Amino acid sequence: MNTTQHSLEQLRDIKPIVMIPDYSLYYLFALIAFVLVLIAIIIYKYKSKIRKTKQPSEKELLLEKLNNLDYTNTKEIAYSFSVDCKHFLDEQNQEKYDEIEKKLIQYKYKKEVEPLSKELEQNIKEFIKGLK
Repeated sequence: MNTTQHSLEQLRDIKPIVMIPDYSLYYLFALIAFVLVLIAIIIYKYKSKIRKTKQPSEKELLLEKLNNLDYTNTKEIAYSFSVDCKHFLDEQNQEKYDEIEKKLIQYKYKKEVEPLSKELEQNIKEFIKGLK
């Protein structure tokens, strides 16, 4: 036998091309989707943890206290307003605060005091609404 004839016989043994299914692209997409979902869960947990641990600031607590003043207790209003509003003073509301403070002096330092006038009570409520 000739070598060329022998090599031709060997070539006849070669099988035709067979398609092999390739799922690697699907695996890649699934991996990317899994990682994105995992990152979204981690971000959600982190933000919810921050929201839960956030404590109200001192100003927020004072503003809440001022909004919940009991206007039947005149002495409490006089002292609480004087002390708590000082944390919110700036150039815009200093003058109005001083005006209210002068009117409240008559309700301080006495054992028995009369109820607040409606005008003064309204001024205090308006002042508190304007606080930030």
